[in-house]
Amino acid sequence: MRFLLSLAAASTALAASLQQVSGWGSGPSGVSMFVYAPDRLAANPPIIVATHPCGGSAQQMYSSTRLPALADQHGFVLIYPQTTRYSNCWDVFSPSALTHGGGSDPGAIVSMVSYALSRYGGDASRVSVVGVSSGAMLANVLAGAYPDVFEAAASFSGVPAACFAGAPAATPMSPNQTCAQAQGPIVKTAREWGNFARNMYPGYEGRRTRMQIWHGTADTLVVFAHLAEQLKQWSDVLGVSLTREVAGVPASQYRQYVYGDGTQLQGYRGEGVGHTVPVFEQQVLEFFGILGGTAPPASTGPPRTTTTAVTSRTTSSGGPITPPPGPSQTLWGQCGGNGWNGPTACVTTARCTTQNAWYAQCVPR
Repeated sequence: MRFLLSLAAASTALAASLQQVSGWGSGPSGVSMFVYAPDRLAANPPIIVATHPCGGSAQQMYSSTRLPALADQHGFVLIYPQTTRYSNCWDVFSPSALTHGGGSDPGAIVSMVSYALSRYGGDASRVSVVGVSSGAMLANVLAGAYPDVFEAAASFSGVPAACFAGAPAATPMSPNQTCAQAQGPIVKTAREWGNFARNMYPGYEGRRTRMQIWHGTADTLVVFAHLAEQLKQWSDVLGVSLTREVAGVPASQYRQYVYGDGTQLQGYRGEGVGHTVPVFEQQVLEFFGILGGTAPPASTGPPRTTTTAVTSRTTSSGGPITPPPGPSQTLWGQCGGNGWNGPTACVTTARCTTQNAWYAQCVPR
């Protein structure tokens, strides 16, 4: 019996867990690296970077999705960067962050990817990033500044790359909320947004990062208009146009926007969904080519830059929708956070979960 207990304890000790890495290098922004590497890795495993929201942490991001459990099943490596600057929000506004090789948070994360590729024998052609809120903003920046590193990206409640350019910060407390609220000059043409992304890496002619964009219509922190603005940007960069809309994908309150054949760019509108859209792991991993094999063959040729403008059906969907009044908030609606004056109780099928200091959301029980 004692032997069996010792064996069980040893097995538990060997189980994979989130680990902080100290030997990956360093970055001028002082970010930290955490890794989840399953006990059984795939041969040349894919690498996924998962970036937390404002006020979040590596542990919070690790605990908020099913990606670690799916990594156990499919053998990919997860990198969880962590920042403590700017109220734990990412640098998506400085010239350094918005320039290939410029350093700051994006440069540090690229160094983490290099470490993971070497340490785990990862596949450099299958490096992706998924981010939420501030982390989604960073995912857009990484796609613009480092398309040679990131093959695909998924943005949950983010903004276009370089949207915060010139701002003093990118936090909910910053006095400049022009980007987050999509005010005035922030609404741009597809070509203007595309040029912002291309100018992050001047002269680059290789593959471009494939993009999956998610946003909720009831988002008042990072307004819903940014679904259209992000789709404008990446449709121009990737050279694809809207081909169809599909209702009820991946759930009844969502609508999918398919660009081209759907392998380069996808958009998802969440009706009545606030900040942030929950991560749909199945759809993300299918898009990344880890499940279902949706990733196209690798290409090193120049990207197409001619595109049809995003249709008005996508861009004029009415702006943010205020959650309905009442004593109970609906599923996926906001239920708390600094400055929130709306309902704090959820409908009986949901529970109020704090995402960060500024946002709590009704999620399924």
